[in-house]
Amino acid sequence: MSQVTPSSASDWNSLFNAAALIAIIALAVVMAAMIYFTVRYRARGGQGKFIPELGLERSRARETVVFACISIIILLSLAIASYRVTPNARFPPANPAMTIDVTALQWAFEFKYPNGATTVNVVNVPANASIVFNVTSSDVMHNFYLVEYRVSIDAIPGRYNIIWIDTPQLYGSSELNYTIRCKELCGPGHTDMMASLHVMDPAAFQLWLTNQTSTAPGNSTMNMSGG
Repeated sequence: MSQVTPSSASDWNSLFNAAALIAIIALAVVMAAMIYFTVRYRARGGQGKFIPELGLERSRARETVVFACISIIILLSLAIASYRVTPNARFPPANPAMTIDVTALQWAFEFKYPNGATTVNVVNVPANASIVFNVTSSDVMHNFYLVEYRVSIDAIPGRYNIIWIDTPQLYGSSELNYTIRCKELCGPGHTDMMASLHVMDPAAFQLWLTNQTSTAPGNSTMNMSGG
């Protein structure tokens, strides 16, 4: 099943491609200048050592200012663009479809829904909706990274951090599956600490959620499959 690229990922991909293109152009200019000056001012037999002249007639101040301004404009534009595509924790969606509590632990993610039901390493959400995650940790510091969405937030013991996503619509698919990983080194099981995000049809999701019962944290492993 081909996956739908989330809008946040599309924005980050476009920003990365723009930054990569600028970096390649800058590298090409610098390398070309290095090659030119290496060849132009290389030592030749019978010539004395090249000594730059002081007090050149033509001032280089204008070229320096222009180059500095261009560099500042490019870097500032990239900084503003990266800020605009980063979800701001101070301004969550006004009316999210759902808020899910996430507890990271060595080495799994536990999800608690508004009705009290819990799942481990699987989280089901409705399509075409804003979903807020309240993220914390029960032991050491972790990171809640929605890989395909290109967004993440630290999971810190004793503190809740907020992150949210807009799930895509379903086009001829009954479900879309995405990956959640921990990208904070948290112990020997770090590399295997991952979960699945299932984007479901809203009606199917509501039916699934209605059929779930409140599960005590100690029994949350009963819902490992999310079903």
